[in-house]
Amino acid sequence: MTTVQKVDLNLFRLLEALYQERSVSRAAERLFITPSAVSHALRRLRLLLDDDLFVRGPRGMVPTPRAHDVARQLNQLLPQLYEVISAPDFDPRTTERIFAISCLPYLSTVLMPSLAVDFAQAAPHGRLDITMLYNNVVDDLDSGALDVALGNFRRTPPRLIAEDVMRDRYVWVMRRDHPAARRKLTLKSLSQIPHVDLSIGGAVLNTIDSYDVRQGLERLVIQNSMGATEAAFAGAGLYRDVRYNAPGADAGMAIVARTDATCLVPESVARIRADDLGLALFDPPYQSPPLIVQMLYHAEFSRRPAVAWLLERIRATAAGSEV
Repeated sequence: MTTVQKVDLNLFRLLEALYQERSVSRAAERLFITPSAVSHALRRLRLLLDDDLFVRGPRGMVPTPRAHDVARQLNQLLPQLYEVISAPDFDPRTTERIFAISCLPYLSTVLMPSLAVDFAQAAPHGRLDITMLYNNVVDDLDSGALDVALGNFRRTPPRLIAEDVMRDRYVWVMRRDHPAARRKLTLKSLSQIPHVDLSIGGAVLNTIDSYDVRQGLERLVIQNSMGATEAAFAGAGLYRDVRYNAPGADAGMAIVARTDATCLVPESVARIRADDLGLALFDPPYQSPPLIVQMLYHAEFSRRPAVAWLLERIRATAAGSEV
């Protein structure tokens, strides 16, 4: 029987990397070691856990049921272990901690690049792990595997805090040489232009007004304020001509740049891409609610120095990104 004293905890960090990357070479790159070192460590893991853990498949390394089970447990245990063994006095200049953030897709263009620059200067040895918002953010915030989620939330579990950090607004975009771009945008002219709607891949379970409802959390999944738009069109007896669906603001604007269509997107990302794509921006010809970006974090973990520091960096960066 293997004793705890004989277990190299770095092996579990490697297993986590392999599980997420599904590739020896990508896991090696992520951990800054050689592929042969990963293969050697994998042999040790197989002996330690008495299981193959990963088998080669057509799309990379395929986890065994045992690997799935261990990875689920590590997802909760490793963040807690890192907190236990880390120095009590957090110093961003020397920390090698991994900071995990999940965010709305458009924030990867608007907010995350500026945060990464600030992070590189303030915590040169740390790591910033950024993902798009996903279904089980509540579980990962509870376990500490995720430090903060950035999005728009209506209902949250009581142990989680949703803090407003940034305000955005919606604009319609179209090509600058579009015939409709030469005159004032009205509901009638909008009804005569093909629309690009933003959506997420596949059906969204339990979706209410573009909010995904899971685990006591309601989070915005589509950043296009279609509720107000549909109400305005219905009130005027008009209809929208939806010709395209795109998986996010960047994709929507790319379609608009090459067609006669128009799309409703957050202004901050539209202003970043307008010159490159040759886009004109128009205020909605109706009352459109703002998009409030919030930080969602665990009340207990937010008192830890490293997490508190990260939240403060996000606040400062978001304040400089408002339109």
